[in-house]
Amino acid sequence: MDDPIVSPTVPSLILGLSAWSHDAAAALLVDGQLAATVEQERFSRRKRAMGEPPSDAARWCLDSVGAELEDVDVIALGVDHDLWRRWAQLSPEELATNRHPADPDWLFPPQLFHSRRTLKRPIRQVRHHLAHAASAYFPSGFEDAAIIVADGSGEDASTTLYYARNGHLKELTRFGVDLSLGYYYSRAARYAGLWQSADESGKLMGLAGYGRPGQVLPLSWRNGSPALELPPMVSMTPRRLAEETRQKLTEYFRRHNFPFTEASEEGALAYADFAASVQRSLDEVMIELARLAKRLTGSSNLVLAGGVALNCSTNGKLAESQIFERMFIPPAANDAGTALGAAFVCAAETRSVGFEMVHAYWGPSYSAAACRQALESSGLAYREVSDDQLLAEVVAHLAAGRIVGWFSGRAEIGPRALGARSLLGDPRARRTHVKLNQIKGREMWRPVAPSVLAENFFDYFEGPIPSPFMIVATNVRESMRKAIPAVVHVDGSARPQAVSAHANPKFWALLKRFAETTGIPLLANTSFNIETEPMVLQPAEAVRDFVNSNIDALALENFVVIKENAEGSSLP
Repeated sequence: MDDPIVSPTVPSLILGLSAWSHDAAAALLVDGQLAATVEQERFSRRKRAMGEPPSDAARWCLDSVGAELEDVDVIALGVDHDLWRRWAQLSPEELATNRHPADPDWLFPPQLFHSRRTLKRPIRQVRHHLAHAASAYFPSGFEDAAIIVADGSGEDASTTLYYARNGHLKELTRFGVDLSLGYYYSRAARYAGLWQSADESGKLMGLAGYGRPGQVLPLSWRNGSPALELPPMVSMTPRRLAEETRQKLTEYFRRHNFPFTEASEEGALAYADFAASVQRSLDEVMIELARLAKRLTGSSNLVLAGGVALNCSTNGKLAESQIFERMFIPPAANDAGTALGAAFVCAAETRSVGFEMVHAYWGPSYSAAACRQALESSGLAYREVSDDQLLAEVVAHLAAGRIVGWFSGRAEIGPRALGARSLLGDPRARRTHVKLNQIKGREMWRPVAPSVLAENFFDYFEGPIPSPFMIVATNVRESMRKAIPAVVHVDGSARPQAVSAHANPKFWALLKRFAETTGIPLLANTSFNIETEPMVLQPAEAVRDFVNSNIDALALENFVVIKENAEGSSLP
């Protein structure tokens, strides 16, 4: 920037936004430090906020620090839509009917932002992959790092490698959208029928555990680059290339991969070997990308971002490879994280920024009064208890085989429940896995993850990285698998969350109390939501899901509710 953001005596506010096709979000930096970030879907209640502006998310971020839009010094958008639109070569008709995502009237509707006309500066558009890279590097705590960004596409790229040192990011190489790892994986998920209202590629990762890799697939590593063995592309622009790549991938799967038809009525398990083959090919290419990043940077540290970085199995393979000594993946590695990344890109131009992100709790919290009002509106009988009573009662319910809705503190950022908006169960009984999937309306073959006391992580898991964000898969120690069957996947793996007393004292204390009662320092943990809705955010949503499902008990901050017909053995 040519001029300082603000006077040194006035706190600077940078509002980062993610707004494109999905995962709209907002993030707010105050004097270069993260104050708040949250996804739009949590407010609109539409999963992944497809095509939505992050208006409610931005409104909450500002409210959380008592600011208005006119107080914001920089608004940063985590994608360069002007560049993309030029490369896409949109027709005049398309330009007329497609609202510009950086349009203030779209981003900041008057019903939420009365002062939207008083923006201090134009909205800054940051390259999508640069925003991804920044979202992972600046919260990593690393001085220097190799960065791999891999997703469907960002403007003209699908995978980009960066080197970061002392707050500066340098692009090293990029691969086009015709080599997209994100499109490859999402098209494979769609071929297997794992697609509802939006891309649900994560299901393919769970399905892969049931299969044996061996099917021939188009993805490989050749001549120092990812390669997709598809018919020659005829499109020229990134937009057309993306469309053609997705189409040709689907055609390839239909011709070459059992059961040779898309979304067979046989169900997803018919595609288990296909899923295992897709997963292995992605693992292999990502490991080669890591080796390339190591050669180009010489760094001991790796950070990952982009939708592909949500693949826990691949992340586990990268950790096991020990190509890098340390690795960091942010909890919102998907497009929601570009809101934070874009804000950091702008902040780093005028000040030193960065920190070590040890927790994901950057969303809203709610008062006891708000919780009480939600309960009273529902007509449920409830009790307010002390912290010690809360832990004792919740542990008793869990040990009795009951499923507990756990609502505590500030909401998580990212798609994983991390002990703020969680459904919890006893990992000692396989029945817990069944009950959790029934409550959520999920397929029975999908795994449930464990949250474990950080100090006991290596007692149960082989490591090597105790992730606090439930984003790195690892093998469960064979000697422990029978003790915690609810959270062991069919291939012996799990995607554990390591919980420290510093990061989440209350959730840590719950795990500690469960360990003292049962001898097991972990719980089965999945997101607090049912069917296709996003994770709950507000007390009323938690109460509604409790009433409308087979959740047995609800811990809403320090309020406890239990259903009269709750399953499980009787409590003492």
